[in-house]
Amino acid sequence: MIRVVVVGAQGKVGRCLVQGVEEAGDLASAGAVDLGDDLAAAVAGADVAIDFTTPDAVFENAQTVLRAGVDAVIGTTGMTAEQLARLDELAREHKTACLVAPNFALGAVLMMRFAEEAARHFPWVEVVERHHEHKLDAPSGTARTTAERIAAARNEAPRPQNETESAPGARGGRIDDVPVHSLRLPGSVAHQEVVFGGPGESLTIRHDTINRDVFVPGVLLAVRRIGPHRQENGPGLIRGLEPLLWPRT
Repeated sequence: MIRVVVVGAQGKVGRCLVQGVEEAGDLASAGAVDLGDDLAAAVAGADVAIDFTTPDAVFENAQTVLRAGVDAVIGTTGMTAEQLARLDELAREHKTACLVAPNFALGAVLMMRFAEEAARHFPWVEVVERHHEHKLDAPSGTARTTAERIAAARNEAPRPQNETESAPGARGGRIDDVPVHSLRLPGSVAHQEVVFGGPGESLTIRHDTINRDVFVPGVLLAVRRIGPHRQENGPGLIRGLEPLLWPRT
């Protein structure tokens, strides 16, 4: 039985995860923690801690979890490269694993994988992501990761000639020369399109999150597999869900 603490248990995703852990026959709840609760005390009796909190809280939370010798599964985005490097150091020091994924929806993971493959053949591409109006970071972690993977996969980064913006920002932001556009609107959960263009054709890869229950299967998969992955590959930071889905890639 894997003992699990959910951090951010009163959030919209956190409530779904608490229920998912309670309903899983091979998992046991070791605590449901939120703002003001004693995280260090809660994780003392846990094997894995799940964090779906906020960008300003996740880094401190993760340090507390890893120092307790507990594996961490993190779905909160917004940490810097320096913070992720520090978590990698802590995980190695305390012989734990720290998985940080921009998205736990299995369809979103496949979308990023398909986009990476398409980028080898379609160098012209833009990413459009849409989230609810309360999302704090822009672009989303999924959009940033998608753009980074596209840039690493494609052979060239085309640039339009003599392009101007009469309204600054109209062409979006750029991540590794991939244009990324972020929309924040009521009525949205999490949505992303990766639009490729080529001579005489276009290719759109799209994923829509209809409700937050979609994250539960991916998170619980990570909870179950993070320990065996650590035992086989050693402690440290794990970027994304892919290493647990496709261990040889």
